[in-house]
Amino acid sequence: MKKLIREAHRRSLWQVLGIYLVGSWISLQVVDVLAQNMTLPEWVFPFAIVLLVIGFPIVMATAFVQEGLGGQQATAGAAAVVAESSAEPEGEEPRLEPSIAPATEVPGAHHRLLTWRNALLGGAAAFTLLGLVTAGWIVTRSLGIGPAATLVAQGLLDERAPILLAEFETGDSLLSRAATEAFRVDLDQSPTVRLVEPGFVAAALRRMALESSGSLGVDVARELAVREGIQAVVAGDIVAVGGGYVLSARVIAPGDGAVLVSHRETAADSSKIIGAIDDLSRRLRERMGESLASIRADPPLERVTTPNLEALRKYSQAMQAIHVEGDMDRAIALLDETVALDTAFAMAYRKLAVELSNRGEERAREVSAITKAFENRDRLTETERYVTMGSYYTTVGPDLNRAVAAYENALAIDPNEGTALNNIGVAQSALRDPTGAERSFRRALESDSSTALFWGNLADAVFELGDARAARELLANAESRFPDNPFVDTRVAYIAVTEGEYDEARERFEAARRKEPGSPARRAAVEIRLASIDAIEGKLRAARTHNAEALDADLDRGQGAEYLSNAAWLATLESSVSGDAQTATATLDAALARFPLDSLDVLDRPYVDLALAYAAAGTPRRAEELLAEYEAAVPAELQSDVVLSDPATLTRGHIALARQEHDKAIRQFRRVDEGLCWLCGVYGLARAYDLAGQADSAIVTYESYANTPWTRRWRTDPFDLALSLERLGQLFDERSEWEKAAEYYARFVELWKDADPELQPRVEAAQRRLDEIFAQQG
Repeated sequence: MKKLIREAHRRSLWQVLGIYLVGSWISLQVVDVLAQNMTLPEWVFPFAIVLLVIGFPIVMATAFVQEGLGGQQATAGAAAVVAESSAEPEGEEPRLEPSIAPATEVPGAHHRLLTWRNALLGGAAAFTLLGLVTAGWIVTRSLGIGPAATLVAQGLLDERAPILLAEFETGDSLLSRAATEAFRVDLDQSPTVRLVEPGFVAAALRRMALESSGSLGVDVARELAVREGIQAVVAGDIVAVGGGYVLSARVIAPGDGAVLVSHRETAADSSKIIGAIDDLSRRLRERMGESLASIRADPPLERVTTPNLEALRKYSQAMQAIHVEGDMDRAIALLDETVALDTAFAMAYRKLAVELSNRGEERAREVSAITKAFENRDRLTETERYVTMGSYYTTVGPDLNRAVAAYENALAIDPNEGTALNNIGVAQSALRDPTGAERSFRRALESDSSTALFWGNLADAVFELGDARAARELLANAESRFPDNPFVDTRVAYIAVTEGEYDEARERFEAARRKEPGSPARRAAVEIRLASIDAIEGKLRAARTHNAEALDADLDRGQGAEYLSNAAWLATLESSVSGDAQTATATLDAALARFPLDSLDVLDRPYVDLALAYAAAGTPRRAEELLAEYEAAVPAELQSDVVLSDPATLTRGHIALARQEHDKAIRQFRRVDEGLCWLCGVYGLARAYDLAGQADSAIVTYESYANTPWTRRWRTDPFDLALSLERLGQLFDERSEWEKAAEYYARFVELWKDADPELQPRVEAAQRRLDEIFAQQG
């Protein structure tokens, strides 16, 4: 200290200024590092700047006083020495007697106060006080004492408690939804609380006999929260003031409406609203109990959504259409408009890809959307980023193991991330791990019971593990929660088809159609599924009628790819079940004349469906041409998907069957062992074994096809189920295994008892043989 003071006395004012500025810069760096590493409150750094600003005039005044005093003393001392020297006689030694110059002033009070020691001690005391205040703030915040206390510390809110977000109140309904959606995105990043999902809200409103598509105002939100045991409601409003806006948000106790926390921000104009919402949300998250480190780690809201308010408005409307209205066509149209307004809006691209995937159409758009989301994944929250990566690896490739790793990274951040859990289940199902899939789907449902998809996927997994009763109970529960959702009817219909309850399946598909009466996509989907049920029962005329309706719906909506796929479906039915290869080929040629493949996007061209249909019709050369074109036109990484992981190999198997190259067909079909389409290659393999004279292998494989509980049998049973049952009866009959022969003859007869007249001779033959077996064996 003494050395520092002596050194300061020797410096001029500008040197002191330089030293102070350098010291201030070092001090601020230290404060910044401490604030970041120790997650100190945001006001610590500004207060440090204030202290340094206050200290600046003090230091400069001290320097002026001390430098001025030192200069006067030096001048006076020099004058005294000169005076004494001139007074000595020549030749005599000078006398060194002390002398005080009359010009020297006695130091005043300001010289005693403005000393370097006092300046340094004052600065140290100020920063010590700042440290004590900060420590006190941290302690009282964590103990739930005083104005800094968090709601979690006070016991007013549980850690990870669900909270309900009411819709922001504004004079503009679109701005209200956009602001609410932005607030939702930011609050969703909090590890301290969990936002109630929109689907849960819609279901709860229906239970309250309220309109689920209406605005969720504060009063309704409070009532809903009380009914559902939700601990807090977050509400907000935006008020236009002059050319700007005032935004406020508050956390409310549902029971008495007490405001637990509130905060206000301003926005200079509409372009600043998203930034103001970000600040508002972060303030509330801090007061609710989230750590400062967690809040600061999150990117700005406009980085994980969009800086474009109009794009955010469109996005919020799309989320309303998805989660509340259940209108997928409108949602997709709105998401298209959203990404047109902001071509880097990653979250909107991901939602668009998901909806296109769920609809099962327009693969080119789906791949483009998920690729855009992947390319802009730095504009997503950390959890969303990993979920997007998982979706990308599932769609483009696919690399299911890599996808699962990405989803697990999302779960490491948020163990209750429902989408990640659900998608892991989908990947496990494609990898033929039904037990693991059931476990993942159950965890997804436990994390979020407001999503109908999670109920349906768990029901599928439970059914495929052999518990049909539990699967139906899950779907009944889902239906009570989502009575207007066609997805639930569709899933019940799938199980009904698998159980042979075809009338129930028809009723459910029709119910799904009624819930989306204006949707051409739903109309086409229902018609092709009704055609499938008719075809399974041998009612080919009715199947052709429904298929024609589906083709008309495809024409109405300009879906050339779906038109070709549905035409290929009909052609395959004609050749495999009716045995009319000529009609099948004519159907395919006419469809391609209407929609040439080069008129469609490469990824939308149904090469595989067409090639399989031509192979089934006994035209292997045309099938090979289509397969070669497919492999040349479609990038290698996009030649498979999670539904059918090896379409080229499956196609080669059917081409080999058409060429009667049975051993080659066996090799090809045995390689088709992954993907969600579990049974796609099984009948072909059984048929190849059968034609190759390997009866034992044929029987085992036919039985595997006939008896596997798979909820997508509506895809393959129209072509394969009756033929498998009929052939199993014949094979067991040839081996004199009467009981098994009778079992499969009886199942075949029951299935086709109302089949078209042209199929009845086969039914009658099976019935005669069944009667003979009963007569002979008793």
